[in-house]
Amino acid sequence: MNFLAHLHLSPNLAEVRVFNFTADGFKGRAWRERSSAAQRLGVDLHRHIDDFADAHELSKSAKQLLHPHVGKYAGVALDLLGDYFLHKHWAWAQALKGSDSPTAADFIGQCLDDIGRNQHLLKGRASRMAPFLLRENWLMSYKTLDGLRAAASGISHRHPGGDGLASYFAKGLEADLDQFEPWFLAMYEELVKSATKFWEEHPDWEQLQSGNGE
Repeated sequence: MNFLAHLHLSPNLAEVRVFNFTADGFKGRAWRERSSAAQRLGVDLHRHIDDFADAHELSKSAKQLLHPHVGKYAGVALDLLGDYFLHKHWAWAQALKGSDSPTAADFIGQCLDDIGRNQHLLKGRASRMAPFLLRENWLMSYKTLDGLRAAASGISHRHPGGDGLASYFAKGLEADLDQFEPWFLAMYEELVKSATKFWEEHPDWEQLQSGNGE
């Protein structure tokens, strides 16, 4: 899943959200010895979300549909589409989590504040991309097809072989959107339940609930 989905699937704790956002920068287990409960949960939750989404049969089917158009970037394309559909179905996704507020714009504003205040803690790809994400509000741009096209174009410039991704998003995606929306609606409902269960059963959750984890 892409940035917005990872943040949305986190509990309402700033440090957990930030470390879910930057989790790809943490490899192995050595970092855990000097981390907080919130940091451990954020990274572990990120990995759970990715594993669940990647292994889901509907995700595999959606990637097969995308592969002829974008090749090895099928997973990237699906991640971007996930954030687009999350915007489109925001009220529904919030209801799945038992919340009818805030709006997507308010939620994104809070997340950007959290990320901005904690930039010094970011690692890897998130550290490199955060200044652009904050300045250009990428999370909000995923709401529109033009925003998706811009994101795909940016990825194609940064990565060899990404021309097919940019071309498909520019010329072919709109006609195919109806093929991918059922994937999001069915898979994401299951993912919300799985992510919530994961953090509620995480060894550090009780400590965070008591206010001693951050």
